[in-house]
Amino acid sequence: MCKISRRATPLHLFRKPLGSINLRHQSSTSNGIGLEFGQGPRRTIKNFSWQWLRDSCQCPRCVHPSTRQKLHKSSDFNAKIEPISKDRRLYELSATDLKVVWPSSDASSPPHESSYPLSWLHEHSTFSKTPGYRMLPSPKSWDKAKLSSSPGLWVPYSQLRSSQEIALSSLEHLLVYGILFISGVPNSETADATCELRRLAQVFGNLRHTFYGDTWDVKSVKESRNIAYTNLNLDFHADLLYFHDPPKYQMLHSLRNRVKGGLSAFVDGFHASHRLRESSPDMFATLTTTPVHFHYDNDGHYHYNCHPTIELEQDEVRQINYSPPFQAPLMPNTPVKFYDALRRFSDLLSDDSVIFKRKMSEGEAVIFDNRRVLHARTSYEEIQDETSTEASRWLKGCYVEGDAVWDRYRILNRRLNSDAGERVLEG
Repeated sequence: MCKISRRATPLHLFRKPLGSINLRHQSSTSNGIGLEFGQGPRRTIKNFSWQWLRDSCQCPRCVHPSTRQKLHKSSDFNAKIEPISKDRRLYELSATDLKVVWPSSDASSPPHESSYPLSWLHEHSTFSKTPGYRMLPSPKSWDKAKLSSSPGLWVPYSQLRSSQEIALSSLEHLLVYGILFISGVPNSETADATCELRRLAQVFGNLRHTFYGDTWDVKSVKESRNIAYTNLNLDFHADLLYFHDPPKYQMLHSLRNRVKGGLSAFVDGFHASHRLRESSPDMFATLTTTPVHFHYDNDGHYHYNCHPTIELEQDEVRQINYSPPFQAPLMPNTPVKFYDALRRFSDLLSDDSVIFKRKMSEGEAVIFDNRRVLHARTSYEEIQDETSTEASRWLKGCYVEGDAVWDRYRILNRRLNSDAGERVLEG
């Protein structure tokens, strides 16, 4: 009997019985079976086709025990596949498992036997029942008041590195709100190769290399090729939108901040887009369908790409693409209504009640979702210090891949939550 391998499936597929489960016969034309889960008002019937069951077998012949990789293609099975009948029954059902015997793929092979834990079938019956350790927490939009009062907005660096529980809760805050502040990050090492930012980034994932390098410095320089490297006011924007795939997360570590002004500002693009959708659905639709081109043409590089201002996935806001400093000329046929919509969106971003501002102290760091949370900086005036040769305001920055952050969250969530397989994060 080919039972589901515990090595090939995380959390050993929930060994406990689910309680009240009844089997409901399907007609031969329904191409599968139905299982009844729960009782009373929570009673639901979930249907499983023969094709899905055969394709989803997790036995060692179907999923490699050590690599956990699928050993067949979904297209390998006949669309009309059915189990082998045994005593006029197509399956065996116990309190914990559903067992099915399938015809062999060729005459020389024995029939294929599959065993499906009922709890596993329940978890995979709908997307909303996908095991909690696979899911990511749903984002919550915020204004200044909501973010300021959110628990977990700040985390000490020493605790972040020493406690997996705190690392998990911090990752969850980052995924929910799109931003997280870290205090007490050593700032004595300033070189790219030895800076503390590299070690901090490892808590969240892998550094993403760009033409700026693994890490980069934000400080005022003469004849700068980027407005960020001046002391001028820098309005809300996202980084590197001239890339086809801009970085998901950005980190900034305050090494020096001995200036007048120079406040860091953050605003939730999701919050602004939701307000626009509620108040002006036509404008919202315009910003989701009108392409905006971004470019970087300087210092031996020429990057050029386009994105809609508000990017949707299954009708939900997925990403915000807003970066006026790097916006290329729009297409001549850009609809006039786009300008009004973009102006309204800009006004929503500029509302003081939604902007979180802070003058970052030396040793503080922030990580934020570059595809959601827009960042800005007020202008600043350097305080003359003839004894110092360093920049008066100096941030060290880097980018981190989204997949790396999500991987770290899922691993810690599964490791620390023994019931993660049964817990469902409602989205």
